[in-house]
Amino acid sequence: MSRPVRFRVVDSEDGTMIHQLIARRLPQLGVAQARALVKSGAVYLGHLRVRLPTVRVAAGERVTVYPQALDKQQLAPEAVRFVYRDPAFVVLDKPPGVPVAQTRDSARGTLAEALRRVLVGEGVLRPYVGVVHRLDQGASGLVLFTVRSVANKSMHRQFVEHRITRRYRVRVHGEPPEQLRCDAPLIELRHGRVRVARDGESRARSALTLMRRIEPVDPQVEGQRAALLEVELQTGRTHQIRVHARALGFAVLGDRKYGDRGSGGAGGAQAADRADGADRSDRAGGAGGAGGIDGTGGAKGDAELSRLYLHADRLAFENPLSGEPIELRAPCPAWARAHND
Repeated sequence: MSRPVRFRVVDSEDGTMIHQLIARRLPQLGVAQARALVKSGAVYLGHLRVRLPTVRVAAGERVTVYPQALDKQQLAPEAVRFVYRDPAFVVLDKPPGVPVAQTRDSARGTLAEALRRVLVGEGVLRPYVGVVHRLDQGASGLVLFTVRSVANKSMHRQFVEHRITRRYRVRVHGEPPEQLRCDAPLIELRHGRVRVARDGESRARSALTLMRRIEPVDPQVEGQRAALLEVELQTGRTHQIRVHARALGFAVLGDRKYGDRGSGGAGGAQAADRADGADRSDRAGGAGGAGGIDGTGGAKGDAELSRLYLHADRLAFENPLSGEPIELRAPCPAWARAHND
């Protein structure tokens, strides 16, 4: 099954445990698989994700189930690559293709879940893992998590006040100039998409992205002319780098959401505009997880599964407890290395 299953709890089912109800309504799954679905974060009551199989339902409640979550595998422990460890927070080097945190249909196979299991394996009882910011599933690089709730307030304040420096390497289609700047305001759409705002739109949010070409244009990347850019975010909007790069006419390579296989990437932008029309979104699914507050985070889908040529290679912030400045770099994949690195 690839689509969510939705139904209402009838009077005769009032008080039934959620996993038993799912096994009854979806008999092809069985009780064990129904329990596994609940634990993996693939079940909602109304707009709330349920993770405890013994939760009891009430007549009239709406249940949403994502059976495809059973196909997702847990990450291996070696996917949790520590760049920096502190008693209050950790910085990981995220592999491409891995979601940072729970997606709409599941919490299984995420970097946050894998980190939690590593901490359990180290003897931590009921470990806390806080997602400070996100990075697109297809991207790679530095991601910051808190492992003590006391660090959350300080970390999020640093993001809000733009005191965390985030730099990225991206490969883009075309031949951009040496310096680029985009301050186009952005609007978040349904389906996790983002587009440049039109004049006068009340939902527009300010955004500023600075880009610098760091080597001559490479004539042969995926058979097309492409350039390597260093990007610094002055704000942290969802998909900011990708949408601003597309708005400047230089879509990020591998971006199936906002770009296309050609150099212009117009198809993705037009699709994003169309998505702003009739509400075809999954309202129950929208309850899953916090929204991205980093410039590349946001809702994930099948369009994110390919390799995105976007790598978070530098991160600088203050230790939330001591105030000590911390500057970190992640090793760059081959495509993100400049000739003089």
